[in-house]
Amino acid sequence: MTIKNYISLFWNGLLNSYAQIFFSNNKIFALLLLCVSFFDFGAGLSGVVAVLIGQITALLFNFNQDLIKDGTHTYNALLVGIAIGIFYDFNMSFLILLFIASILTFLLTIWFSTSLGRKNMPFLSIPFLMAIWLIILGADNFSALSLKQKEVISLAVYFPSAFTSITDFINGLPFANAIFLYLRSLGAIFFQYNDLAGLFIAIGLLINSRISFVLSIFGFIIGYFFYYYLQGDFSQLIYSYIGFNFILTAIALGGFFIVPSRRSFLLLLLTIPTIALLISGLQTIFTQFNLPLYSLPFNIVVWLFLSAMMLRTKAKGLQLVAFQQFSLEKNHYKYYNSLERFGSDTYFHIGLPVIGEWIISQAYDGEQTHKTDWKHALDFQIIDENGQTFKGAGYELSDYYCYDLPVLAPASGYVVKILDGIDDNKIGEVDLDNNWGNTIIIKHSEYLYSKLSHLKKNAIQVKLNEFVAKGSVVAYCGSSGRSPEPHLHFQMQTTPFIGSKTIAYPLSYYLTKNDDKYRFHSFDIPKKNDLVSAVETTSLLKNSFSFIPGKTLKFEILANGNKEIVAWEVFVSPLNKTYLYCKKTKATAYFINNGTVFYFTDFYGDKKSFLHSFYLGAHKVLMGYYQNIIIDDKILIDAVFNPFVKAIHDFTAPFYHYCKAMYNLKFVSADTEHNPSKIEFNSVCTGTFFNKEIQKINFNFTLENNKIAEIQVQSKKGIIVAKQLT
Repeated sequence: MTIKNYISLFWNGLLNSYAQIFFSNNKIFALLLLCVSFFDFGAGLSGVVAVLIGQITALLFNFNQDLIKDGTHTYNALLVGIAIGIFYDFNMSFLILLFIASILTFLLTIWFSTSLGRKNMPFLSIPFLMAIWLIILGADNFSALSLKQKEVISLAVYFPSAFTSITDFINGLPFANAIFLYLRSLGAIFFQYNDLAGLFIAIGLLINSRISFVLSIFGFIIGYFFYYYLQGDFSQLIYSYIGFNFILTAIALGGFFIVPSRRSFLLLLLTIPTIALLISGLQTIFTQFNLPLYSLPFNIVVWLFLSAMMLRTKAKGLQLVAFQQFSLEKNHYKYYNSLERFGSDTYFHIGLPVIGEWIISQAYDGEQTHKTDWKHALDFQIIDENGQTFKGAGYELSDYYCYDLPVLAPASGYVVKILDGIDDNKIGEVDLDNNWGNTIIIKHSEYLYSKLSHLKKNAIQVKLNEFVAKGSVVAYCGSSGRSPEPHLHFQMQTTPFIGSKTIAYPLSYYLTKNDDKYRFHSFDIPKKNDLVSAVETTSLLKNSFSFIPGKTLKFEILANGNKEIVAWEVFVSPLNKTYLYCKKTKATAYFINNGTVFYFTDFYGDKKSFLHSFYLGAHKVLMGYYQNIIIDDKILIDAVFNPFVKAIHDFTAPFYHYCKAMYNLKFVSADTEHNPSKIEFNSVCTGTFFNKEIQKINFNFTLENNKIAEIQVQSKKGIIVAKQLT
């Protein structure tokens, strides 16, 4: 690493150490917190030195540099540094103590992160508590250390009016005592027991996260009124303003570890009073040892609740944050956006077991046989333009359109059961002794099997225990078993037996046709009389959106009379996620191409990058061309709304979304219906405010020569034209 890289690592790690204390990685918020810590110069400097000692230690012993950069290794050391910087004079013996304390806190951090990490539990501020308690208990044994008067604040000596004016102003407001306690509790997180520090932190919290700001007030009010109505001892809160436990717990459980929602806010009505009881009970014990509680109640309650959440048999209601965004807004919006986009998605994609267009003659909970424990099943047949399932008189099996047509494996797996040798019935007759007729059962995973029944006798193409690929021919449609006329019975089940109970399970992708118009379905269950077919992919679409790792896409961008060249390279993350990366803007767009649909999942970086426009315009693209078919999707609201509107919406987001953003794609034209060499499609991103359209971005894509030849973007900012270079 170069010196520049080391400086960048240390600087980012320092800022993130401050932000992590409030569950954030916002650099502006971190800078503000850094300034607040220097309200007492000794405390601020001590905190910075403690972080640097932790960072250097981590580097010397080759610890993960990503954890150094994001402040995970050092935010506890920061708290220890500020704490002892507040209590002790800044001299040589103090520097020795600071050095040892920083190393100790770093080692405790590593131990707790490793031990608790195995159980997917956060270590929070426990390393800080362990280290500071040891220092307090042992400090009196070192006579070179001299205690500083806690009420002395460096800036207050030089700018007393800045502090007294804020206090005087608040003193004239309604509920002044509660406001004082709230602000001083915020300041106390950085050991700054004054209104100005609390006000600065509150403003920073508001800039950083509106949801965090609301939660901090909501959590504090619950704790305050719990003490008020039960006539608790307010001296416990006023002493060191320990009410910050209410604030930290509210942010942690209201939106950081739990997805922000109505339920997460209601949860605080239970957890915050628990904090109050812990403060009351533990205070009695800790005063015997002259030890402050600090953030212990917060740590205990968060641990207890997260441990309980992980033991649930079903994740319903309160949702744990699966991928931490270090932003309560992102935790909220991305969860609900993913829920709307992929909520019905399944790990195993089950496709149609037939080729071409078939009608669902009997669906779930059907009129004849799909009842009770066997109600989740589908019957497939083929009809003509007159709605008939047969030609001619329909007396012979061969008169039926679906008879002797291929039956496909709906997903890859192993054949675990075959029943063959049962004669096909004459038309109108049924074989009740062999209800299911000739049958194949395929195992796709543990507790997931598909069953194909009423197959033609001696037409099964696979053997027992044979692996079959998705879409391969496994048999031919017949009329064996309880089948008065040829059809295919298809069901999903959890056990490998003929006659097993059925389960509801969506088909991954399919089309329905009505009045010659196609509709695309993803992870849906066909209904009775639906005319269904699989998506037939188009070579031009597949080739144009074939972004394999190592490929580079170059575009010439013309916007507002300016021309520039941008290049995106395709990479694969350590988690096997594919993404486009723009080196110029350092923007990243994650995508998935499963052969049927290309779609984006995430975007990180500068939204002014043209990659963000591509991320919006090609948010979801079907890999098969169907004239005038419409593809709908949801997008994050910050993609179309300006930051101010989005910030206002954040305040109410956990309760109600009045801002919404939609994506819509429509194929416009192709030079030929089959195997076109040129395709055009339009897409639009629309933002609505209380269902009234207020924002719109239009995109036009032209595909030619097996690439995205041109993209036009039209918005309020003007028109952008991008042409892909060879």
